[in-house]
Amino acid sequence: MKSLKRLTLFSLWGALASALTSTAYATQPLDAFLARAQEGSFDAREASATERQRAAEADSALGRLTPAFSARGVYTHNQREVAAQLPNVPERLVITPLNQLDAVFQLDVPIIDLASYYRYKAARALADGASAQRDATTIDVSRSVARAYYQYLGASALVRSARESIGAADANQKNVEVRKEAGAATDLDVERASANVARARQDLADAELGVALAGRSLDTLSGLSPEASDGTFQEDDLHREGPIQGWLDLASRGPAQRVAAHAREAAEQSGKATSSSLLPTLSGNAQERISNATGFAGQASTYALQLVLAWRLDYGLLAADRAQEASVVAQQVRLERTERAIADATFEAFQRVEAGIAKSVAARAQVSSAKRAAGLALDRYGIGAATQLDVTQAQRDAFLASAAQIQADSELAYARAALRLAAGVPVTTESAAGARR
Repeated sequence: MKSLKRLTLFSLWGALASALTSTAYATQPLDAFLARAQEGSFDAREASATERQRAAEADSALGRLTPAFSARGVYTHNQREVAAQLPNVPERLVITPLNQLDAVFQLDVPIIDLASYYRYKAARALADGASAQRDATTIDVSRSVARAYYQYLGASALVRSARESIGAADANQKNVEVRKEAGAATDLDVERASANVARARQDLADAELGVALAGRSLDTLSGLSPEASDGTFQEDDLHREGPIQGWLDLASRGPAQRVAAHAREAAEQSGKATSSSLLPTLSGNAQERISNATGFAGQASTYALQLVLAWRLDYGLLAADRAQEASVVAQQVRLERTERAIADATFEAFQRVEAGIAKSVAARAQVSSAKRAAGLALDRYGIGAATQLDVTQAQRDAFLASAAQIQADSELAYARAALRLAAGVPVTTESAAGARR
């Protein structure tokens, strides 16, 4: 019995992780935790920083396709001055002055550079993928916060149920003690009633531990400390989720699928960049030079215009091209695997909703029967037609049946949450309520 109790309690806490249909009082709504987590959670902050990084990298790649301006100033002290005296010229022509000053202004303009163009396209695809990843991270953060939120509410509901169980056990113990004084109960009955109270207090201690740990987890994930809950836990309304194909179609457009698609596009563009590295590039530059070393020209300022055609053949580029082709194939496989995994997760969650509805119906029937059995056992004990063992066992069965109902409803709620998350739908109070209508 003790092992059954432990198994039931721990499985209950796990199932209470994402009970979308739960309603709590005297604590903040789920949206408050989600809003705080989207701004302050570790994963959300990291995803936001990564998105900015990828966007900056794309801009950097674009910069290689735009004109670049540079300016350079140089002072040179030469060992000797070089000058010439030309015929019929009164002043010497200084070719290299002793103290030479040069100023160079240059504008470089890429004209044809396909490799850099495709590198920019790859960087842009990665930046778009980072934006999609931020959306996917938002859903993951929402999943974690909702898990901790409903675990906290579920543990609070279990505390309330455990306290009610202690109250029933205490009342039974007092009744047995009165009957013993009247000679209608034995010492064995008293000890069994006392053991029942002690066992109920153990349940309360376990439930309070769950509240403390879940509250701490919720605080860590969202940055917002939960206020105390009164333990109210609303039953699932057992509504169905509609046709599965609609959820599958929605999941096929989710952020995770977009992340994989952008990764494949980036690999394709990188492959084109590697192939284009085998082609020549064309660039132009304009340079203005101002110097006191005028040479034979006798002009302090001169300019030059250039067109540069560059072509490099490198065996390493051929090997890199083959490697990039394999990378594109690998990314395509990853995309297909992601699409299938998303569809599988959606299908599984939908089927768990269907199974969960049937389990919740059965659990409620179990609770009704267990409560009636507990009342009958107490009545029969009062007239001497049942033993104290029957009473304590019936009370225990009633508590476990109540916990099982919460477990069944919360497992169903978790399946509903998993269905929305697999389809890429953020978990909010409004989305949960809208799904119920």
